[in-house]
Amino acid sequence: MNIDKNDYPALGFNFKVTSTGVLQSASSDPDESFFQSVSGIKATAGDSLTVNSGVNNRQYKLPTATTYQDLKLTRGLLKKKSGIADWCISFLLDDTHKYNVERRTVNVMLLDRNHDSILMTWSFFNCYPKDLEIGAFNADKSELAIETLSLAYSHFSIDY
Repeated sequence: MNIDKNDYPALGFNFKVTSTGVLQSASSDPDESFFQSVSGIKATAGDSLTVNSGVNNRQYKLPTATTYQDLKLTRGLLKKKSGIADWCISFLLDDTHKYNVERRTVNVMLLDRNHDSILMTWSFFNCYPKDLEIGAFNADKSELAIETLSLAYSHFSIDY
């Protein structure tokens, strides 16, 4: 029996995150950032309950618009420059950009064990920064300072 390496579940700790500005050309290099965790990859179809007139024991659920959870990127707080973090900080904290929303495409790539090839890619379109959170500081514990970036997006695609 021949077992293909794609028959095994992917490991969730080998990934990278990149982003490109909507106005950048496809040939320009994307910003690459490293994160400890990525969450919020979720699409949910809504439903609307319809009751059949005159038949009290039947109801129908009809699909409505798909909604998306915010994408959350978490990592240890770095002094090093990051394209994604700079974009979020600039949008959320700089007064000059309040009416100019620079949207980006953010890609989350799941890598194989050796970081050689990309197993899957999730592309999030029309992203904009929604939240920047710095975790609590506690003098009683020896823990990393944590930064979490939340991004809203219009939709996403999956490439296998």
